[in-house]
Amino acid sequence: SLLLLSSGQQVGESSGINAEYGGEWSVWTTTYKYNNELTVTHKTNNLVKGMFQRLETMKKHAFGLMYVFGEPNDQVITGIWLGRGDKLFFNEDDNWTTDIVHYDTERLDMAKPENRALFEKWIAGGFDDWQGKPFEKDHIY
Repeated sequence: SLLLLSSGQQVGESSGINAEYGGEWSVWTTTYKYNNELTVTHKTNNLVKGMFQRLETMKKHAFGLMYVFGEPNDQVITGIWLGRGDKLFFNEDDNWTTDIVHYDTERLDMAKPENRALFEKWIAGGFDDWQGKPFEKDHIY
């Protein structure tokens, strides 16, 4: 399965992510640091929507999927981002760091089959649960 970027590049088996194009694109996972504070589902979803609104100027630089999993008082926010550059692209503009400081981020090495499989599962929407917590809502940036 392949994802076609607006630039015409494909993300998939022969993508330029972290490999062939010298880091032109990078993939990052994000996990909200304060999941214990997520008590009401609509407020949790609003947290993600608010982040997306504040990231409006980043649209030409990144694509992201954020998922909310769990029941009230037992929720997590986690996601995956594809962005330009080989460093954490959220740090490229002060406006983009507002929310990301509240997330743990990890760069995925797309040369590793397990990371490529995880990325493809995210893109395909292949998660019914995360760490035993049921799927609640997905948000696409």
